[in-house]
Amino acid sequence: MNRRVFVAAVAALACQVASAQSSVTLYGLISTGIVYANNQKGTDKQGHATWQFASGPMQTPRWGMKGVEDLGGGLAAIFTLESGYNVGNGTMSQGGRLFGRQAFVGLSSNNFGTVTFGRQYDEAVTLCVFSSACQFAAYGAHIGDNDNVFDTFRINNAVQYKSVEYRGLQFEGLYGFSNKAGGFSDNSAYSAAAQYRSGPLSLGVAYLQVDMPNDPNNPNGAVVGDYGFSSPFVTNPATASGVSKQRMFGAGGAWAFGSAKLSLLYTNVRFEYLDASRLTLQNAQISLTDYVRPDLLLGAAYIFTTGQYHPQDNSPKWHQVNAGVDYLLSKRTDLFLVGIYQKAAGDAQYAQIYTLSPSTTKTQVSAVIGLRHKW
Repeated sequence: MNRRVFVAAVAALACQVASAQSSVTLYGLISTGIVYANNQKGTDKQGHATWQFASGPMQTPRWGMKGVEDLGGGLAAIFTLESGYNVGNGTMSQGGRLFGRQAFVGLSSNNFGTVTFGRQYDEAVTLCVFSSACQFAAYGAHIGDNDNVFDTFRINNAVQYKSVEYRGLQFEGLYGFSNKAGGFSDNSAYSAAAQYRSGPLSLGVAYLQVDMPNDPNNPNGAVVGDYGFSSPFVTNPATASGVSKQRMFGAGGAWAFGSAKLSLLYTNVRFEYLDASRLTLQNAQISLTDYVRPDLLLGAAYIFTTGQYHPQDNSPKWHQVNAGVDYLLSKRTDLFLVGIYQKAAGDAQYAQIYTLSPSTTKTQVSAVIGLRHKW
């Protein structure tokens, strides 16, 4: 069946079912804007100032369906199908996958938690609430989203469990199968997280490990296609060797006081390369947001990233400052303006703000103005 016809038919069915007061909900988000960068390396190897149309600078565009069927006794069947798309040209995101953002089915119990099966987010994303990129800063992720807190890649073939919340505490874990005969850990992944919420305080910890991501010998594995987008770390620049293993541990916290919130986030990331070399990165972030009016959010953040390549004596560092304004026209529509400054230090040779090409100098500045609408 033609893919467009299929999508249209499913969307029409979802609307009809939802209007009949069923448990199926159609939802979505559109975000677009204009991005300025002062220096991006072009095909001529020279640095150029650029103005670009952006699809999804403040949350990437998506549409999806969520369904719940009450099975009785506090048990329910659930599903989510979520597709990403490019506003600029209408094409599908996530490598052209029909439901590339999420596609899972499962069972949810009021007493025992939720188990789901399919393509899903790993637990690193639970830390994104402590990140300025998720709060207000558009493309202001840690350089290359090296910890996947900004959810650059998802996990295929995944089984995930989320506990019920007990006195503010909740646990979850995920395993992504390699699906390869004789290669159980060849392109597999696992992650775990815990969150605690009590009044104005929220805390979180998470762990993620990916083995042999994007392995060309296993295209049906857990991490395929979207791994390494906009990242300078998926190969060792000194040896051109790819990643054999990536692991991340992170912790974050936030404290709300009045209309303001202070957030802290730390992640430790280790890339092990196929030639036995490795890179350790540490990201530390502090951010402050304030609803100075019910319809106006101001935000600022500082990120410091330090790295160490082994056995090479190479220690790159990056400083990044994010600042943003978000004006709510309604509960579903907002206008935003975000500025990002990044400076390379130590042995780092260039700056590279997320989604942009590297600079030809040690600094890069970007600004984005845009519109977001949810339904």
